[in-house]
Amino acid sequence: MIKNSINKKNYNFKAFKLYTILLGIFIALLTYKSYIFVKIISPTYFNRSILFPSFYCIILLIGFFMVFKDKISLILAYLLNLLLSIVYILDIFYFNLKGDLLSLVSIKNGTLTKLISTNSIFEILGFKNVLFFMDLFVLIPIIFIYLKKVKFTVPYYFYLIPSILFIALGVNLNAKHVNKLAEEQSGLLRNMSNKLYVSRMIGNINYHALDGYNYFFRYKKDNNFQYSDEEIYSFFKENNKKNADNNPYLNKGQGKNLIVIQLESLQEFVINQKFNGKEITPNLNKFINRSVYFENCFYQVGEGNTSDAEFLVNNSLYPSSNGATYYKYAGNTFNSLPKSFKKKGYNSYVFHGNNEGFWNRHVMYNSIGFDKFYGIRDFSQDDIRGMGIGDRTFFKESLEKMDSFKQPFYSFLITLTSHYPFKDKEELFPVGELKDTFLGDYINSIHNLDRELGIFLNDLEKKGYLDNSIIVMYGDHNGVPTYLTKEIYKVRKDIEKNDFNNFMLGKVPLIVHFPGDNYKSVKKEVVGQIDIYNLIANLYGIKNPYVFGREILSTTDNKVLFNNGSFIYDDILYVSHLNKYFNINNGQELTENQKLKDINNICKKEIQMNQQVLRKNLLLMNN
Repeated sequence: MIKNSINKKNYNFKAFKLYTILLGIFIALLTYKSYIFVKIISPTYFNRSILFPSFYCIILLIGFFMVFKDKISLILAYLLNLLLSIVYILDIFYFNLKGDLLSLVSIKNGTLTKLISTNSIFEILGFKNVLFFMDLFVLIPIIFIYLKKVKFTVPYYFYLIPSILFIALGVNLNAKHVNKLAEEQSGLLRNMSNKLYVSRMIGNINYHALDGYNYFFRYKKDNNFQYSDEEIYSFFKENNKKNADNNPYLNKGQGKNLIVIQLESLQEFVINQKFNGKEITPNLNKFINRSVYFENCFYQVGEGNTSDAEFLVNNSLYPSSNGATYYKYAGNTFNSLPKSFKKKGYNSYVFHGNNEGFWNRHVMYNSIGFDKFYGIRDFSQDDIRGMGIGDRTFFKESLEKMDSFKQPFYSFLITLTSHYPFKDKEELFPVGELKDTFLGDYINSIHNLDRELGIFLNDLEKKGYLDNSIIVMYGDHNGVPTYLTKEIYKVRKDIEKNDFNNFMLGKVPLIVHFPGDNYKSVKKEVVGQIDIYNLIANLYGIKNPYVFGREILSTTDNKVLFNNGSFIYDDILYVSHLNKYFNINNGQELTENQKLKDINNICKKEIQMNQQVLRKNLLLMNN
């Protein structure tokens, strides 16, 4: 009966068959293009399972198109093919030049336009990648003939049922991949620190959809600003009065090189400590004895981790309170150290042994003003450890590059080998009962970092750099995660286990070395990474009225603010997640009163003002 009823209505099943074949061709073509794309950007990590997320996205989109009439859905499928072909080609072009994937931030700040205007697309891509567009020309007459000649008359449910099936499968399977990545690496989908990895794990279509969501919605500028621009500039003016010109270290760096070394995952608790009778950081300990050492320096990074530490030190601004600063605000204008040194005739160089696109560095370093970025492709490839170039090769070849620089210069080095998960190839430290534990692996990794750093410092001395340069070294963030802080007490048995000390163990070393080992001392004042900019600015006579940090070589004040609401202010420590106040000098817990509430509000105000500076790009008006 059903068959007879269908036949009576003269339904065109041949047209429906042709329609489904064409949609199948589109699915096959788009999947194949995804396959070629993944092979190009991730040849080392490629396996067939990487294709699944892209395939799920494709059937999801085709499913949506099938809701419309046949001709409209085929036009939409063709336009999708065209759009994805353009996106893939631009991503490959960008990847070949920058080692990263394109983002809306890169388009907004003109990076893509600059690359296209200064490079031949055909030379960079090669002829084979232009084949991404060949099928589009072949499909034009086929689609045109179908639109003109074919009449599509079948019941609506014939394509509605597969449409619903495709959408349901696509949504469900896509969600599984995205949620899996979100669970395994919390925050990665928001801060987009490793765009290549995100694309590989959830598919390039999902990556670009997420990039668009972050850009237009999650990172959308909030126009309900709490403070006027005048209030913020007034705060800057008042803050700079505290950075007065009456300290004995003023201009001590004039005419000297500046070498800043950011040490991956180095925490303060390992400094001057022995475990199983052996020093964990013997070379750092020796160098500290020749330097100014801040034993109460706190890291202040947010979701940007290592990149946030770089941002704090080079700009004296707090990082973004949500998302990665290097990703969200790469198009902003900054009064950075490299720009200030440029006015003094210095060239500024940054060195890092990781992928140039990691944390969007290749874009942000242009905004900050570095003259040259030496990334993974600028170093020998025979010493890959963990995420990139091993520290030994990194230090050795960075120094070789510095030897060719016109002096004085500013060099900013970011180490890498002591990065999580701390599975170093060499087990040099006798960790004993900590073997095969997180803390044991961490100690061994830091000991290896210390060894390579010691070699580098000796080489600097042999070549005379310690006589004509100021060396600044600091840890970027914690290596031992908060939930494992209790494990640190196995090394620091001299410290009582409590909430106060749990927080105080979140310190990083800060070391400043002067030529001739001058001014060597231990500073007990509480400082933060944001203050390192001001320390350097005073040494080199740099004037910047728009800073949140303070001069710390001559101060006796305590002040460190954190984006999560915690703070240290004079002798008060507030730990936000505990909602507890402590006396910073003895660890005694304090009862909240109006004075403490007022201090809390003062600290919140400064953080809020900083976020407003970033969101409104306020420094643009003063450049």
